[in-house]
Amino acid sequence: MHDANASVGSKDLFDLVEEVVSRRINYVEYIRPTNEAEVRDLFLADNQMVYPPYRYKVLDERKLGRRRAKILANLEEVRKRVDLPDELRESLTKDLGQSWYHTELISASYDFNNGVEKARAKRRFQRASDAALGRMHEDTFWSLLRERVASIDKKKLSENEQIIYREMLSMIGVMGRNRKKHYKPKPETIRKFKKMLDGLFGSVMRHIPEGQQEFTVPEAANIINEIIDEELRIPYRAEVDDNILTAVTKATDQRIYLPGAREKNYSRIELEKIIVHELGVHVLRAVTKDSGAGNLPVLLYPKSGMYSRLTDEGLAKACEQAIDGKFDDLCVARYLAIGLAQVCKKNFRQTFEILWRLEYLACGRSRENSFGIVQRAFRGTGVLPINADLAYYRGYVSVWKFIELHIDDGELLMRTLFLSGKNDFLEQKRETLLQTMREDGLIN
Repeated sequence: MHDANASVGSKDLFDLVEEVVSRRINYVEYIRPTNEAEVRDLFLADNQMVYPPYRYKVLDERKLGRRRAKILANLEEVRKRVDLPDELRESLTKDLGQSWYHTELISASYDFNNGVEKARAKRRFQRASDAALGRMHEDTFWSLLRERVASIDKKKLSENEQIIYREMLSMIGVMGRNRKKHYKPKPETIRKFKKMLDGLFGSVMRHIPEGQQEFTVPEAANIINEIIDEELRIPYRAEVDDNILTAVTKATDQRIYLPGAREKNYSRIELEKIIVHELGVHVLRAVTKDSGAGNLPVLLYPKSGMYSRLTDEGLAKACEQAIDGKFDDLCVARYLAIGLAQVCKKNFRQTFEILWRLEYLACGRSRENSFGIVQRAFRGTGVLPINADLAYYRGYVSVWKFIELHIDDGELLMRTLFLSGKNDFLEQKRETLLQTMREDGLIN
């Protein structure tokens, strides 16, 4: 039942929030090619193919137009409402703005692919990508690229690898200079965070049999269920799914699914990571959310699924790295693919040829895997880069920055990270989004 105090103005406050949330659109559904696997095989077999011949879902332009009109109407209502708390007004405005530019991405990609005012469609697509998904930071790109190349320089390459290396450098061309290096947490921050995790999950880890160094997937599931029964006492279960290769938690099912298709046993440290990742982050944050933990804006207003997911995954990866005792740059290849296209102005083929060489030499990544990364970097048109995958790198780096900022306040960290529901503690400011909305006349 709604609180009577929330019913102020022309529309119930909760109804307004629900309307705004309903405006969200899964834009990826429209910009993801429908023939990805087929095109991958064609592209990898034909070195002369520059742009893959992608096909996309048919767009209902009238339906999209109606959704855009409703977004504008909701923006006007949010602007005029005098009863909205400032924090909620800003959240609703950002959400509607993101929905607007997601529809703009869909519309612009459709026009570009069909030759409708192609130059204008290109500008619209790039502008919407920056507004909704955030801009590329050139300093970060050049710093990551230089570090990746430097990691190869330290290796003893075979004659064939040396040829691949020289080809890669020639394709990249002159590398720009970064004014500052990309962020990494201090070793002391990682040590302190690991100590906090040991204190929080110490009793949990005691359920792992002492002296045992390897665990089958069913054994891991039994240990997790023992922890759930004896420590957490929540209606979750761990089950083995023979059709998956990595562990996944589904809050809607109240299940942690472990990969029955995994061929190797878990090492002790891998099991510790699974427990902290799945139980400590995904389950614990879901349980505290469902039990009503957190402040009013969190309870009233469900954050964008994209940013909630990135916050969770970023935190989970930070926990894993703390257990390992070292920081690893994750999702670098995704950032580099977009940077090669945006900053270096490389087309699809050029980006792919550079990236597969770079990733093969740096970490043994296959050409097929690198193709998938490049394909994501050009989603929507196969020609224009899109910023969506920048968020994965930024997500876990932002988590580490938050941890480092508050590392000496253990109580605040534990409460915010694990005991306040699925809050977006990163507080996405989205200045680019708000600035673009002002320039486009969507807000004052």
